[in-house]
Amino acid sequence: MAAGAIGATTAMRVAADLRRRILMGELPPGRRLKIDEIAAICEVSHMPVRGALHELEREGILELSPHRGAVIRPVDAHFVRNTYDLRAAIEGMLTERCAESIDAAGIAELRARVNAYDDACATGDPLTQVRANRELHDSINMRADNPDAVRVLGQGRLLVEALRVRFGFGPRRSDAILAEHRQILRAIARHDVEKAGRFARAHCVRARDDLLARL
Repeated sequence: MAAGAIGATTAMRVAADLRRRILMGELPPGRRLKIDEIAAICEVSHMPVRGALHELEREGILELSPHRGAVIRPVDAHFVRNTYDLRAAIEGMLTERCAESIDAAGIAELRARVNAYDDACATGDPLTQVRANRELHDSINMRADNPDAVRVLGQGRLLVEALRVRFGFGPRRSDAILAEHRQILRAIARHDVEKAGRFARAHCVRARDDLLARL
């Protein structure tokens, strides 16, 4: 493997490790990330660390500046509200496109994802729920065949997920999520574009309000 390819692979590994640490709360919002420190933790040189930091900046997770270096973006109620408002608009549209074109195999996959989220809720572990929820919504969104919208949707998403892992879900919110997922799935399976989009938007709004109440 060429040196450039090895360096890119190492940077991807460092980026994945940083995402995991941010999601788990080991690296909280507002934390300054020093290249020397990250290189020591990940046992790599400075170059792949720089590559990883630029990747996370593109994902809206870090802020890079010549004076402060890399800082994990601060999050507050305003950030959560804006992120979910954007998510409601984009996921509503993507869910509509999914409902338009999905086939039987796609419906079966989404049904399996919904069931997997049910199983995740039974564990009572917010991290397991967050991961299962991401896999379900990614499956819906990718079927819309709009990679530009998916890219925008991913901006800062990890930071909101880290909040959810930290604060969990409100009383009976998990039960409500299960019902909302099945409602969205039924609309998609029936190719009911209007209802699929409306249910997806409402789902995001309820998630937003629940998380804001937990902060």
